[in-house]
Amino acid sequence: MKKLLPVLLIVCTVFCVHGQQASRTLTVKGKILDSATQSPLSYATVALQDAVTKSTVKATLSKDDGSFVLTVPGGKTYQLALAFVGYNSRVLPVSAVDTTIDLGNIMLAGASKQLAAVSISAVKPLIKQEVDRLTYNVQADPESQVITALDMMRKVPLLSVDGSDNIKLRGNSNYKILINGKESALMAGNPSDILKSMPASNIERIEVITTPPAKYDAEGLAGIINIITKKNAAQGYNGFVKANYNSVYGYQVNLRVTAKEGKLGYSGFVGTAEQRYVGAGFENYQQLYQPCSVVHYTNGYQLYR
Repeated sequence: MKKLLPVLLIVCTVFCVHGQQASRTLTVKGKILDSATQSPLSYATVALQDAVTKSTVKATLSKDDGSFVLTVPGGKTYQLALAFVGYNSRVLPVSAVDTTIDLGNIMLAGASKQLAAVSISAVKPLIKQEVDRLTYNVQADPESQVITALDMMRKVPLLSVDGSDNIKLRGNSNYKILINGKESALMAGNPSDILKSMPASNIERIEVITTPPAKYDAEGLAGIINIITKKNAAQGYNGFVKANYNSVYGYQVNLRVTAKEGKLGYSGFVGTAEQRYVGAGFENYQQLYQPCSVVHYTNGYQLYR
């Protein structure tokens, strides 16, 4: 027992240190309101910036009730920048001592000169709302450098992505996805697979068009998702491999490859799967003696699949 004691002490120490490091995060939350009407401001841009470099570390949009929550690594000094079109921007200091900071209600006052307010904004607004569309500025989101285009879809208002990676627009699956305003063969199959392999850093902005042009009226679309990429970002090759194995039915492997050079594009899909048959054998023996001896014998295999 004496030899085991030092080992146990070392293990305990390692877990304690790990627990202290894992807890070093800073959570900032609050609610953004109109200073005149006290009504919540939804889709306002909220960003935590490094107080020294003024670079945005993490950004989000306020919810329908004006609330927001941001979590960033601790140990640094931050400032909270708020921006909303038509309102004066605000920058609030954030204490680096606490691990959770609730700023309560934060008031934004309407700007008398909208253009001037935008030009002096400390943070680029993440969204722009127009009569027929909502535009998400992907390049203004610092997380665009480390996540995929599909993950970015989860952050765009009016869009949702479920656990099976199915994209919905206002809860509806009847929509079109355009690339730079044009229909693309790359999105004709399963767009989630393509977006999963596309870096969000290649995208300039995502437009959610809630009032489609007249030429789409006959299709009864709920809307259009228009992905605007950086120049030449769609050029090149990419592939996606998906594999799964079931102990009863066997394996399945799918490969999707896309390529684009200039105005030419190609999308191909190939897959293979093992088809195991699941069933049970049966056997039947019957012998009759009257009026004469007759024997019936049958056997076989019944398939369930």
